[in-house]
Amino acid sequence: MALAFHRAHFALPVACLLLVGCVLPLALLLVFSFFEVDLDAFTMVPAFSGQSWSQIFTNPVFVFLIGKAVVSGAGTAVLATFVGYPIAISMTRLPALWKGIASIVLLTPLYTGEIVRIYAWRVVLGSEGLINAVLQWLGLVDEPLKFLLFSPFTTHLVLLYNNLPFMVLAIWISAELIDKRLIEAARDLGARPLDAFLKVILPLTTPGLAVGAFTVFALAAGDMMTPSLLGGTSGATPMAMIDNLFGTAFDWPMASALALSLLVVLFAFAIGFATILLRLNGARAVFRRGLK
Repeated sequence: MALAFHRAHFALPVACLLLVGCVLPLALLLVFSFFEVDLDAFTMVPAFSGQSWSQIFTNPVFVFLIGKAVVSGAGTAVLATFVGYPIAISMTRLPALWKGIASIVLLTPLYTGEIVRIYAWRVVLGSEGLINAVLQWLGLVDEPLKFLLFSPFTTHLVLLYNNLPFMVLAIWISAELIDKRLIEAARDLGARPLDAFLKVILPLTTPGLAVGAFTVFALAAGDMMTPSLLGGTSGATPMAMIDNLFGTAFDWPMASALALSLLVVLFAFAIGFATILLRLNGARAVFRRGLK
């Protein structure tokens, strides 16, 4: 009983922080979503109306934007998994000194602001940028490649670049915790490298994979700056719509409903992904051990 009391005592500051910084703002958004806007007085009226919510499900623009955010986040998470997993596993095999150097190189893009990284990519991919200049100098193209900038390709390339370190770090930390004797035992029992990976390494790194996927999915789906500056005509996002509704349009009820709808949809997809991961036997064992 005393131990449980001490644990609750230590958890109280965190609970208060979550209540004030997370639960209370979401509750306010929920309340605002049932208000209406009085354009004559330029104020919000507590009319307890569900008009904003009905538009979320009937207006194809909002449905499209939410679906686009989900697809963008999921696609970036999948790409980050395939690119980041081999990098993370390779980092576990480096000497201690090179692991430190590799981690610094991995985190280097995060040392600069997002705007700096975006404009750096615009310099590289632009019509007069580095890639087009090299291709024209080599005679491989007669004119600059237009799809390299202001396109969905550019948006997802930069989203992958910005969020890849989070995936690699999560998987790398999880892989470092694997007891190497388990892999050696699997090989001694005749398991091929692929079998050892699928039955030992992959299940035991599932927690890191889940953390990395959740992080990349949430960051990519909620990114507003990258699609706006690099997506061109395809750069519309629900975050940009929410910003416009809260600011220029002064439609807080609609903005609140859209923000909460996006949050619920992203949370539902995250729960579904976690359920799939928990079907792995090794993953269930790791999660049970972590909960003890």
